[in-house]
Amino acid sequence: MVTIDFKQKTQQLIDNLKSVCAQYGLGNDGNEFKIIVQTFLYKFLNDKFTHEIKKIDENIARAENWEEALQNLSDEDYEILIFSLPPNTAKLKREHLISYLYNNQNREEFAKLFDDTLRDIAIYNNDIFSVKTAGGAQVKLFDELSNFITDASERDNFCRALVNPLVNFSFEGIFKQKYDFFANIFEYLIKDYNSDSGGKYAEYYTPHAVAKIMAEILVHGNPSNVSGYDPGSGFGHTADEPRPPDWRRPL
Repeated sequence: MVTIDFKQKTQQLIDNLKSVCAQYGLGNDGNEFKIIVQTFLYKFLNDKFTHEIKKIDENIARAENWEEALQNLSDEDYEILIFSLPPNTAKLKREHLISYLYNNQNREEFAKLFDDTLRDIAIYNNDIFSVKTAGGAQVKLFDELSNFITDASERDNFCRALVNPLVNFSFEGIFKQKYDFFANIFEYLIKDYNSDSGGKYAEYYTPHAVAKIMAEILVHGNPSNVSGYDPGSGFGHTADEPRPPDWRRPL
């Protein structure tokens, strides 16, 4: 099944990113979770953007090299394309794309380019993805991930190592199937931080198998089109697939 294939690719990418963190001394560190989730978020925004622009512009969708076709657009045509995106899709400049970072990874101070790119994406999409605490403090969409590396001389290589696994495949297909890989990321990652005794970085959540049973008990008949929203726990589930952690839960 295609969904299983995406699940395997998701877990493989998680493992690759965990390997990078371990190589740079951050294995099972509290910051490892932030690095992997935010790198995945960058990948998600990039691939969702790609999916939507191909729906808007058939010439880009049919191009043998869609990235080259996108780069060849005039500034005016690119701006029109950006404003044609659905309101829930992040707007990306051409230099925000993963391919741009990958093709420029030999530049000096690559870590700065990487951090600046993520920061600029957050600023550029502040109206769409602005998140605030109950007290009104704004939560950054991305941290400066290179700063988690204590040795400044290793930051460029660390950021290169984060970018390289992201170009191996695309998640575009999941947007047609509505496969929810953020829940898979959370559950697959969190098992490494939990133990029978709670663990240093313990998180507690309802496992998918238990939530599936609960959903089937609560929903009679065909549950495939029914979702459950639990603002207390932060997880909503259908009887078929897990939903991602709900960032709108009360703080």
